[in-house]
Amino acid sequence: MRAMFRNVLVAVDGSSTAARALEVAAGLAEALNSRLTIISVSPKVPQYAYRAQIDVKRLEQEVEAETQKLLRDSIASLPERLPVTTVLKQGNAGERIVEQVEDGGHDLVVLGSRGRRRVTANLLGSVGAHVHHHARIPLLVIHPEE
Repeated sequence: MRAMFRNVLVAVDGSSTAARALEVAAGLAEALNSRLTIISVSPKVPQYAYRAQIDVKRLEQEVEAETQKLLRDSIASLPERLPVTTVLKQGNAGERIVEQVEDGGHDLVVLGSRGRRRVTANLLGSVGAHVHHHARIPLLVIHPEE
């Protein structure tokens, strides 16, 4: 039987639901002998920081270093036998994830949900909603543990 998902993308942001999403995505990739790519998006420095007396370049470097550490820690949490690619992008997370889906030829995106209750109108959060509405591939949403 041919694997349904050959190129899995999982987004991590340091949250517990993103950690669960990584665990699920890795399990799927391993079971299906699929490629796994981990993406993390570092936010842009807000415009007001440029007007304030903040060393913006240093702040940008710190944000990128934290995101790189998050990717390294994500890889370290996975079985060594699982080949993994990492992608670090900057900007709007939803837009960068959709961009990666298109550029990377992924056929499944795995995301952690925001963790709000079902009665809340925005179940996925802005990132998940953006990916849901713009990516043309299946989206697996991992909810927080009870």
